[in-house]
Amino acid sequence: MAAGSAPGSEDRPRSFFEHLEEVRSRLKVVVYALLLAFIFFLLFVFRYIDLGGLGLWLPLPSLNPQESISSQFLVAMRSWLVRPVDGTVIALIVLNPWEAVVVQFKIALFLSAVAISPVSTYEFWRFVAPALKPKEKRMIVRVSVPVVLLFLAGVAMSLLVVLPFTFPFLYGIAIALGATPFLQLQEFLDFVLLFSLAFGAAFELPVIMYGLSVLGIVEPTFWKRNWRYSAVAIFIFGAVITPDGSGVTMMLVSIPMLVLYAAGYAFIRIRLRNGMRGKSS
Repeated sequence: MAAGSAPGSEDRPRSFFEHLEEVRSRLKVVVYALLLAFIFFLLFVFRYIDLGGLGLWLPLPSLNPQESISSQFLVAMRSWLVRPVDGTVIALIVLNPWEAVVVQFKIALFLSAVAISPVSTYEFWRFVAPALKPKEKRMIVRVSVPVVLLFLAGVAMSLLVVLPFTFPFLYGIAIALGATPFLQLQEFLDFVLLFSLAFGAAFELPVIMYGLSVLGIVEPTFWKRNWRYSAVAIFIFGAVITPDGSGVTMMLVSIPMLVLYAAGYAFIRIRLRNGMRGKSS
């Protein structure tokens, strides 16, 4: 319920303008959280502090753009993802003076979007809650935490597993052909961030399946009956978000999604079985 709404106002149909006001109030919270996180990642830096023999990495204010958390993240990504291939160093280059600044802003925005994902998820559910039945609201509460955790797991798997394999593999092919590898900073960053966000969104597949079945939009047997078509769609999605035509990186995306598809169906079956036991008892 939006701030200032009268008690019991959720029980009556809302007008178009009341829905707009609700959207505005929810978006305002998300935008404020995003802005605060954005400023934090641009104006703070993690430093190692020794507190009486206990070493801690703490975020401290810093007005030096070369020492921001976004800069630290970029340096960490560069050393983690752009490593020498067969002894050949891959040069990370910039083509204009402001490119590095734009890159830092993009990193801060990406980190902010990931950091406030619990807030944005909560505000979304709060917006749709008045249109749901009590049973559906309870389901929303149950899936909110998995939504956030699966998104973060997808982003982490992209950065820690898939991309560290992708870059050496693709540039290894170029080096074998005698090409000199160069990588533009902004293109490198755009690919990493968009790929990670897409991977995080792909990991929401079990929650989407579960939600559609619990709400009665899709029959639970639909997922088993149409698993072949779903597998084809997953492989097409993997081909779209991966950069090469070799099929290797596509498999790195598609196989985890197939596992998640099976996990989503398993959770739906468990819920159905528990529901039938509850009716019979």
